[in-house]
Amino acid sequence: MLKQTLVAVLLACITLISAGCGSGTPEADVTYISTLAHSYLDPQRMSWLHDIRTARNLYEPLVKYDFVNYKVTPGVAEKWEVSDDELTYTFHLRKDAKWSNGDAVTSADFVYAWRRAMLPDQAASYSELFFPIKGAKEFFSWRSEQTKQFAKDYPGGSQEVADKMWAETETKFNELVGVKAPDANTVIIELKKPTPYYLELIAFITYAPVHKTSVEAVTSINSDSGMVITDSSYWSTPEMVVNNGPYQIKQRNFKQFLLMTANPHYWNKGAMKNQSLLERIIENPETALRTFEDPRENIDLWPDVPTSGSLAEMLVNSAQKGDRKDVHVVQAAGNYFYNFNCTAKTTENGEPNPLLDARVRRALAMSIDRKYIVDRVTRLHEPIAKTFIPPHVMKDYNSPLDRGLTFDPEQAKTLLTEAGFPEGKNFPSLTLLYNTGSFHQQPAQAVVKMWEENLGIQVNLQGLEPKVFGDRLRRKDFEISRASWFGDYPDPTTFLNKLAIDSNNNDTGWDNEQYNELLKQAANTIDVDKRMRLLEQAEGLMLEQAPMAQLFTWIQLRLYDENKVKGFKEQDNSWNTYDFYKIHVVK
Repeated sequence: MLKQTLVAVLLACITLISAGCGSGTPEADVTYISTLAHSYLDPQRMSWLHDIRTARNLYEPLVKYDFVNYKVTPGVAEKWEVSDDELTYTFHLRKDAKWSNGDAVTSADFVYAWRRAMLPDQAASYSELFFPIKGAKEFFSWRSEQTKQFAKDYPGGSQEVADKMWAETETKFNELVGVKAPDANTVIIELKKPTPYYLELIAFITYAPVHKTSVEAVTSINSDSGMVITDSSYWSTPEMVVNNGPYQIKQRNFKQFLLMTANPHYWNKGAMKNQSLLERIIENPETALRTFEDPRENIDLWPDVPTSGSLAEMLVNSAQKGDRKDVHVVQAAGNYFYNFNCTAKTTENGEPNPLLDARVRRALAMSIDRKYIVDRVTRLHEPIAKTFIPPHVMKDYNSPLDRGLTFDPEQAKTLLTEAGFPEGKNFPSLTLLYNTGSFHQQPAQAVVKMWEENLGIQVNLQGLEPKVFGDRLRRKDFEISRASWFGDYPDPTTFLNKLAIDSNNNDTGWDNEQYNELLKQAANTIDVDKRMRLLEQAEGLMLEQAPMAQLFTWIQLRLYDENKVKGFKEQDNSWNTYDFYKIHVVK
């Protein structure tokens, strides 16, 4: 009898597994894999792609951007006007825009969310995206100084002073920042100067609203720091969080899965092709592939297969041979490159920094055989990068391919000789930094070998834990470092502003007066054609001066059966931005 009972239990378990329930995860209309657990689900604090992808399911900004057809489309705002001088944007919110709890989405929700992003208290990764707004940068700086002074004056903290300081901050925001909500359905934004890509900018998820009432309920003023603190658990707690996007959070098991169901009050719910999403978090890529291939798991889509390691190589090769029809390769809007420190006067060993000389930087860049890197090292055959902005990812922009540096070891030797280092003689010792835990060591090893063989110079390698690596970059405490950059919004400035001298992201420290002047001219030019030509000149100049050595353009790997998963291929793009609510799975 006991044996029969055990057999019955085992058969029941097998049946459950076959039905997709054996893993303990719920079922959904569309199930996809993510190999990264979420860092933030707070739209104003996130910066990682997988977080942003999920936030697009849960929140909706005023407008959206169609990366396939290169156009802005309505979001919460059903219409808008732009003044003749392109300084004032007036958005009219649709009356049927609702939060998942049934409340109306109001202009106050947007203003509150944007103020959160402009506060240095929140450590928002994309505060700079708000700086085109009149007074936004000044408010950010003012608040930074205010909290720094508080720390000096009240080392033991003071709740009374912190509260008073916050009241002053609210007043200062209203006085300085060009964002107004004259009524519940109107948002007016005043820019400090024309920003031709501003509509594309506010389509970015950092500009999404939050439910003011519920977020305020979990927000307080810290007596020790004087800063605003929001309970981070709010954003992922289904019972608490309120969303205005097509989905709401139904269930979350940290580092396991996130179940999202249709927001019953979403204004555009009639356009939704599914009613539920399940994000399966499987951090090990090999395990993720086995799960994807197991029909009992009912996985429909793996939108961002990691492109490092043997798994990616196997999938790409299988696709090229025609063995797999479910592998899809898309060129990304992002590059892999090496930074050269263009600001340090001396090297780590106290010798004059040779990287201050553009001829040295060009020689290093021109002695890298990029085809060897993509064919023999990464083995994914990524497009070789001649420019910083990948070609064909920007509307109306023509990448200056003719000014990009290519593999030319003889010319590289000539340049190094002109710089005073014939055959690499007397070239100081330099170190190339890379972060460990990924595939960065292999390209770095190949590149330093090329420099030795083609230029006769020795460059050391140093691998660092990612956090330490990031800190070193921010302090510009390096000589050469590996790097990547992905565009955030569909305008050339999302790349080119990185090299501006006043950019926090200018890891190289490169300061070129002509380059900065071209960016300034472009920023003050409304005419689209003239503006794009100025930006093309700026990129061409930067490529010739080589503060970075471009290696290759990233690719993105997707796994899905296009005969089964409908509505994804049609909206796929280099920016890895798409709407899950448009996907339908044929069961």
